[in-house]
Amino acid sequence: PDKVGELVQAEYDALLVLRRDHHPLTMPDKVGEFFSDSQWAAASFLGKELDVFKNILEDLEASDAAWAAWVASPTPEEDRLPSEFAKITPVQRLILLRYLRADRLVDALRNLIAERLGERFVSQEPYQLIDSFGDSTSSTPLLFILFPGVDPGAEIEKLGREVGFTAENNSYVSISMGQGQEVYAETMLKNYSQTGGWVFLQNVHLMESWLDKLDKQLEACAETGHSDFRCFLSAEPPPLPHMQTIPEAIVQSAIKIANEPPTDIRANMNNALASLGPRMFESSTKPEQFKPIVFALAFFHALVLGRRRFGSLGFSRQYPFSSGDYVVCANVLKNYVEAKDSVPWSDLRYLFGDIMYGGHVTDAWDRRCTSTYLEHLLDGRLLEQKGEFALAPGLKAFAQGTFHDARVHVADRVPHETPALFGLHPNADIGLLIAQADDIFNSILELSGAGVGGGSTAGTGAAAAARESKVQHTLTELQMKLPFVRSVADAKAKIRDRSAPYSVFLLQEMERLNHLVAAIKRDLAELELGLNGVLNITDAMDVLAGCLFANPVPSQWLHECGQMGPTGSHNRKPLLAWFADMMQRDKQLVEWAKDPNLLPPSVWISGLYNPMGYITACLQVTARAKNLPLDSMTISTTVLPFYHAQVTEQPDEGTYTHGLFIEGA
Repeated sequence: PDKVGELVQAEYDALLVLRRDHHPLTMPDKVGEFFSDSQWAAASFLGKELDVFKNILEDLEASDAAWAAWVASPTPEEDRLPSEFAKITPVQRLILLRYLRADRLVDALRNLIAERLGERFVSQEPYQLIDSFGDSTSSTPLLFILFPGVDPGAEIEKLGREVGFTAENNSYVSISMGQGQEVYAETMLKNYSQTGGWVFLQNVHLMESWLDKLDKQLEACAETGHSDFRCFLSAEPPPLPHMQTIPEAIVQSAIKIANEPPTDIRANMNNALASLGPRMFESSTKPEQFKPIVFALAFFHALVLGRRRFGSLGFSRQYPFSSGDYVVCANVLKNYVEAKDSVPWSDLRYLFGDIMYGGHVTDAWDRRCTSTYLEHLLDGRLLEQKGEFALAPGLKAFAQGTFHDARVHVADRVPHETPALFGLHPNADIGLLIAQADDIFNSILELSGAGVGGGSTAGTGAAAAARESKVQHTLTELQMKLPFVRSVADAKAKIRDRSAPYSVFLLQEMERLNHLVAAIKRDLAELELGLNGVLNITDAMDVLAGCLFANPVPSQWLHECGQMGPTGSHNRKPLLAWFADMMQRDKQLVEWAKDPNLLPPSVWISGLYNPMGYITACLQVTARAKNLPLDSMTISTTVLPFYHAQVTEQPDEGTYTHGLFIEGA
């Protein structure tokens, strides 16, 4: 059907797949003052695709002041839209945000879901292992998916102590899997499945060749195992979605627990306090000192966990902070508070910042960041009952009350989360929020069968026909624009010195691009024959059709050009933008190949498939000219006060390049 409830099929498709008009009208100058080229192209696509937005380009020019205010607003999902667009539906507002302010889309989705379905669908309660354990049996293992900062071992041991399964009474064993541990693990599984006990096998993803044997042994345990037998497994998720490290039979039979740590301050504070528990929270004989400090420490814990989501802007690398760090710090704090007449602030800051949490931190600048947090949070003014000291705007430390009161204080007082709360620039999370929005809709596409692998005929009736039409349209457009395979032999014939580093690099780039162009041409031709009924649709064709509809770049094309590595893709562009970028790369190489002995006045370095190869060539040329060893050469980058278009030739030393970006500046 064209409409289900409030969802219109055309609007739903536009929301799922972000597209832009690649031939929009010229943007008026006054609109260009507050609109980017990509926003204009996106608005142009909406105007052509959906009737409700057919006048949007004209209205952007006519109501430019109102649109400028809406586009610049920190909360456009809540603000009134200009002119006739004030009356659009919530779904249409989501579409407008996806195309014009994607950084606010996640918040808009959260608000809409909370309003229609309830707050419990957007708020994550602290995870309790006992809930999952109640669903398990001797034939159902529990598989923990590991994330940075998550260690299920402590939770399993804690639960074991509560129900009587401990290492002391020989009813619990934890085995960190690695080379030589297979026989021990098999023996303990056999023994405990007969006598009743718990076996925890950690990091089983490291033992891929042994996992089939584990699968067979778990099947045997399931048939004859003692009713008290339990098997716990932990494994990291595979690095890429198409990879599988755990046998399918184990995954299907197990209870999967993916307790990924939340990223928001409130949830992380709740998790930290939950890991402490009411007994520990109320155990100090000096609650007037212990409770405010342990609460401030929970806020610090939430800050360092939340800061990781900003990527390299937050910390230089992903540190495995966990709730275990917080619990250890709370125990140390209690011992110091009980033993000392006054709070040793400097000792606590050193222990927490340089040893407990600082033990994970390997970068000096990151350690300075965590130390600065503690310098502010662990302050003598924290204990002043009627003082003005606040952990964050509107959030004072919890001083009096029960464990439940502290949880309520977190729910009521923690301020709205912004980058400024972490000490970052307000724009620090724009890229993060846009990536989150893209991930949400890519996941919906894949799960609904309309994304990669869903093919061109996912769905039924009119929806399937519309999707196949879009796939055919995109296929034809790519075929028409696809560059020719360039003659490497012609370029090689013009080269005077075959060993010249820059010339060798040019030939390598041309060969790489030729391989890519040939692969694209072959794949598109095969898919066209499949859509026309000449060939049977294969799995590879089906995946390609899904890409042409949903707009991600096919992984086989990324492999061809070196933008897909063992840890995933380095490409951030959607398919059509990536294809246009490839055409620009081809244009640069064609111009360069006209005289391969002479460099372009400035090289578009981000338009090279192997930019490090170009930098290496620069080092080699300089080393030869200076008669210096190559391993003594280093790279120095200088930002110059003019644009690359103003350059007419390369410098005598080094090289002019353009196309670099500064993130988060």
